[in-house]
Amino acid sequence: MNRGLATFFLVFSWLLAPPAAALELFGLTLEATGRDELREAAKQAGLVLIREGGDDNWFDIYDSTAVMPGSVYFYLGFVKQDQRFAFAEYEFNGLGIGSLLQKLSNKYGAPAIETGRFASDHRYRWRRDGIEIELSSDWKNYRTRLIYTEPASMQALLAERAAMETEAEAQVSLY
Repeated sequence: MNRGLATFFLVFSWLLAPPAAALELFGLTLEATGRDELREAAKQAGLVLIREGGDDNWFDIYDSTAVMPGSVYFYLGFVKQDQRFAFAEYEFNGLGIGSLLQKLSNKYGAPAIETGRFASDHRYRWRRDGIEIELSSDWKNYRTRLIYTEPASMQALLAERAAMETEAEAQVSLY
């Protein structure tokens, strides 16, 4: 292959590749950002706090209608022990995911597709910078969900929650 043709293919493949972008939310890299920074950035972005997580809640709830068109709520979850990011979720009314799927595909490339029982219950998944991104329809609740998860942190959050539930059950007296 001559040098000019090789250069053409290199440039052409670069143009077709998805853009290399650090996975950020509100201008902060998710994998390296803690609770307080993300909370402040969410508020600065225009999300309206509904409920801040505390002793019994592992996540904050925000009204996201002013920030993400079509969305209703935004959830932001953290590991209690070290306050690291575990998940972020936009919840949308309805089941239309076409435009979101197109935007995410343009940004992160072609998704891995997990087929469901029906053609309409596909889950679309991407992985960037250690963060898993999932777009899916929640048919039971007539919602669309866009979820960003840091897998190790999410496991830690779930373990903390299970330990708390076990402790609470042990404290229940039958008398």
